[in-house]
Amino acid sequence: MPTIEDVAKLAGVSIATVSRVINGSGYVSERTRYKVWKAIEELGYKPEISAKILASKGKLFNVSIFASKRILSPLQNNGIIGEFYGVVIRAIEESCEKLGMKVDVKLLEDFSNSDNSDGYIFVGGDVSKEIVKETKSRKKPFVLVDHYIPGERVDCVISDGYDGALYATNYLISKGFTKIVHIHGPLWPYGFKMRYDGYKDAMEKAGLMPKFYECDDTEDGAKKVVDIMLNSYGVPEGIFTSNDSIAFWVINRLKEHGLKIPEDVSVIGFDDIVDAENFDPPLTTLRVFKYEMGCLACKRLHELLTKVNPHPVRILVFTQFVKRKSTK
Repeated sequence: MPTIEDVAKLAGVSIATVSRVINGSGYVSERTRYKVWKAIEELGYKPEISAKILASKGKLFNVSIFASKRILSPLQNNGIIGEFYGVVIRAIEESCEKLGMKVDVKLLEDFSNSDNSDGYIFVGGDVSKEIVKETKSRKKPFVLVDHYIPGERVDCVISDGYDGALYATNYLISKGFTKIVHIHGPLWPYGFKMRYDGYKDAMEKAGLMPKFYECDDTEDGAKKVVDIMLNSYGVPEGIFTSNDSIAFWVINRLKEHGLKIPEDVSVIGFDDIVDAENFDPPLTTLRVFKYEMGCLACKRLHELLTKVNPHPVRILVFTQFVKRKSTK
């Protein structure tokens, strides 16, 4: 069974630092905290419940995870959205358990009727400014996951979609492509907007004209956009999509038009959900570290509950480019 000494050795820090991270006591840099929790996950180490938590209010903390019907319904039906957020929510649940926090998953739509938790974690981009304001009025700590609201100084954990989109687009440009299209979902989720901006900036910096097509993030919507693109723009050399599901639908429609992937068109997705590796062809994509995001959100809420580092932070988790066979 792994020990705290094993965690310290793998993370490259002292045992005292590991203890501070687990118990939420004293200042530890974000980078070091991430290394410690990553080592804990890799080793399967189960830390003892913090005495500071047990002493707080004479009970364990109760944490509510809120997500919208858009997210929770696919979780129950094994939908594509569920493949992404299912990992995030599982990470939060497992991390909270290790810290001795009781977790309940609830519908975001029922948030106004719920006020019996010590803290909240909101998952996904459906959280409005109104909900953020209501949460602040309750004077309870909370963290957003996979969402950020500009102008609202609140704690959040998000993937760096801008950097990932920049890298993906530059990869296509490096292949000598000049006709590169971005097919994206609605831009109100902050993550999609970051990817949009990353693509746009990469194209403009290269002296190329950006070309955007927006769909409603459904299979029918994506296929209609492909038809419109082929009729009005022609066949692009490369396509970058705002998530893997759109990439799947786009590729299938391109095939129906007789186009070959990647011989005729290279396609890059975003997220690296489970099906990406087994798709035909296997999808080149940006891997989002979903489990790590959930863990970081839980750890950040734990810090807020134990009054450690109370100043709001925005944690950006870099993506990783995964080259497969949908690109040249």
